Amino acid sequence: MLDEDPSVLDVLLSDLDRRFGNDFTVKGDSSPKAALVTLGAMAKRGEAVALLLVEDKQTDFLTRAHELHPQAKRVLLVDRDYSSSSPAVQAMALGRADYHIVRPWSDDEMMYGAMSEYLAAWTREQEPNFELFRIVADDGDPRLPQLRDVMSRFSMPFGVYPAGGATGRRLLAEAGLDATSLPAVISHDGQVMVDPGLTELARAVGVNVKNDIETCEVAIVGAGPAGLTAAVNASSEGLETVMLEQAISGGQAGTSPLIRNYPGFPHGISGGVLMERTCEQAWLMGTHIVFAQQAVGLERRGDCRVVHLLDGTEVSARTVVIATGSSGGASASRPSRRCWARASSTAPPSARAGPCRARTYTSSAPATRPARRR
Repeated sequence: MLDEDPSVLDVLLSDLDRRFGNDFTVKGDSSPKAALVTLGAMAKRGEAVALLLVEDKQTDFLTRAHELHPQAKRVLLVDRDYSSSSPAVQAMALGRADYHIVRPWSDDEMMYGAMSEYLAAWTREQEPNFELFRIVADDGDPRLPQLRDVMSRFSMPFGVYPAGGATGRRLLAEAGLDATSLPAVISHDGQVMVDPGLTELARAVGVNVKNDIETCEVAIVGAGPAGLTAAVNASSEGLETVMLEQAISGGQAGTSPLIRNYPGFPHGISGGVLMERTCEQAWLMGTHIVFAQQAVGLERRGDCRVVHLLDGTEVSARTVVIATGSSGGASASRPSRRCWARASSTAPPSARAGPCRARTYTSSAPATRPARRR
């Protein structure tokens, strides 16, 4: 921590040490020059710094300190000033700070609750102490990105080991495999999957891959931001809702390292974390979520719509929301859009009446642009 007022520095250091001293070493200085010397020495010794807490006028110091410890979270202490000229606005916009805390704070929770959140964010980014899955693969294996993506989106702690390395060879030997059985995914309880497909991976992480509901009030195709939002709203209104996703939830937003323009998160939020929370919210509201299950057709049958799935099953619903978003660029999405458009256009105006009013809606969440960092 850096604060040029020694009395303020002493009080904050004492409070921070009392609250976080069991897990972290708390250090501070009132001199930017002396603080940089200390940080430089720590960098040479390989000591990690979790968080840098500085006054808003010390942004130059923060930049130099972050060069020494690029993994550290950068937090500005700013005076209560909600004008557009506040140092916090420029620092956040230019990627020179990760968080800010406004002072004076009305209660300790505003300060120390926020600090707990920021330290937890740093801790999550470090190597996991426990690996639920271990992936053994050759360097450059084209299947490795999908394995990483599935594990990351479902928040599964995992490690990746080169097949030619000592640990990789040991893991393969313990599993009774050789270098021809790659990529291999080994769970903590010893279960082994060789070159698993998406369905097998989804089962391994414990999510539902089979739909067992034939009739519902709302069927949603796609579990990206638009589909998840529709599921939360429909289920919260007491409507029986089924959400079908051909891969895993989150869509393109789930791959964004930081989303800055989502309401309610002034410092931004990881796209993966946001989509994970929204998916869990939909589930707790009562949405029946099916992963790794592709919808391949849509037809009107009487007063309802029927969604056909790749495994031969079907779901009949009063309302169908198509939230498939985009995949692979405009040219890749046009044929599927035309196909869905033809199926969706079969409902005449008269379908508005009757006990099972057939409605189809299309929805696509806007592309999410990651925050700029420097």
